[in-house]
Amino acid sequence: MIDFSDLIGKPFCEDGYGPNGYSCYGLAVEVFRRYGIDIPRTNIAVCACKQASQKEINNHLEKYWEPVSSLETPTGLIIQSTHPEFADHIGVYIGNRRFIHVTQNRNVVIDRLSDWKSKIIGYYRYAGNTH
Repeated sequence: MIDFSDLIGKPFCEDGYGPNGYSCYGLAVEVFRRYGIDIPRTNIAVCACKQASQKEINNHLEKYWEPVSSLETPTGLIIQSTHPEFADHIGVYIGNRRFIHVTQNRNVVIDRLSDWKSKIIGYYRYAGNTH
């Protein structure tokens, strides 16, 4: 099992890719790296701090990710919505019905999927550049 203890408690940092702070997508990049998967950095601000257009997010998902119905480690990207109008947050499933993420109001943490069930709108697996 991969150790994420050094990430726990790291602060949110807008556009952050670590090591001292992370955006939600920047954290996903780091978590996938630890699984040996290099996902592309992006300038799309997926996190709630900036409201990227749904079209930009959908284009990124379509280009690099494919929807999955079963959870694997790392089950790609978990897209979560804290705003009903758009997807604005991501985390990574790390097994045992838990995922790791960071928000503007909360440092890096591992949460149970069940605690966010009503906000999860999709699970994705990194598929590489499909275009």
